[in-house]
Amino acid sequence: KMAPATRHSSARQDHVLKHQDIAVIFDREAAGWDAAHGPDSARGGEFRARAAYLRALCNRLGRPRVLDLGCGTGRQILDLAGCIDGGVGIDASTAMIARAQDNAAGRESGIGFQAGDAAAPGVTGPFGLILYCGSLEHMPDPGAALAAARLLLAARGRIAVIMPHPWNPLVCAARWTAPAGGGAPFRHLTPRALARLASLSGLQLEATTGLSYRPLRGGGMHRPSRWPFLSGPYAALLA
Repeated sequence: KMAPATRHSSARQDHVLKHQDIAVIFDREAAGWDAAHGPDSARGGEFRARAAYLRALCNRLGRPRVLDLGCGTGRQILDLAGCIDGGVGIDASTAMIARAQDNAAGRESGIGFQAGDAAAPGVTGPFGLILYCGSLEHMPDPGAALAAARLLLAARGRIAVIMPHPWNPLVCAARWTAPAGGGAPFRHLTPRALARLASLSGLQLEATTGLSYRPLRGGGMHRPSRWPFLSGPYAALLA
């Protein structure tokens, strides 16, 4: 989930919270999450850009079984129902999971949701695609999270990480002009930093793709660029 940017000092960004603390923070966000970040929200363009990228990826991978780590209200993985072979969404927040289960009600999607630690999923693999959509940067130990995810990955599977690029001017502006306090700490990574971290678990950066971005405070959609730092969020594919 792409959490709202909040103003943090460097120390605040590097502050490590426990799994339970992250759950409490996102429990508070759950009721209004879809209205603020879902497909019908003001930031719906961002959602649709992620959805288009992920659907194309799933088609290329041949209807993979999907694990969405930090799934929020489940909208992103549910959008993929027509091009995947089922899947599981996990989130630390029980309130987010309750919303996801409501969103899935009445659908024959083969997608289930459960509350749990996305850094230690407690599910049975393998998965052809593992997603971190705006979630890896909130995890206490993203390196350990990637290492755990790799153990659940199918032989030719992929891990897709979507997060804001820390050098993007609009991302920086949104971070420093948003009201202070209340948000989860984050550590946005450049693709190069993510690649270094992933390599410790035997993963390699295969490709990066710029995605559309809408600043939190007004402004239109920022178009993707061939250079991820100019796009805002980017998708990194790990293999």
